Amino acid sequence: MEDKRPQQFAGIAWENGRQHSIAMADGENLLMALVRAQMPIDFFCTTGKCRTCMVRANIPADSAPAPSATEQYRLGDAAQKGYRLACQVYVSGPLTVFLDSSGSA
Repeated sequence: MEDKRPQQFAGIAWENGRQHSIAMADGENLLMALVRAQMPIDFFCTTGKCRTCMVRANIPADSAPAPSATEQYRLGDAAQKGYRLACQVYVSGPLTVFLDSSGSA
């Protein structure tokens, strides 16, 4: 069955300057979209507890909900530096994710 949800786009930028864009369904989980697009991202639990899917991201306010209190707690000081847990982000608009070639933020 074809997914009829509106498409959003995530821009992926690597430290080495390479860029890529992936299409995402409205409401799609960022981590699952990155995995589906075979982007290099580390993850383990998919529930936000392990913090391995932490990415630096530029996410406009209308592109995803703000981090929950729990996500902010788990991110610590990194939350103020633009980091998010990819498994906790559900996309509703364009955003940019910054990765290094090893799959880490």
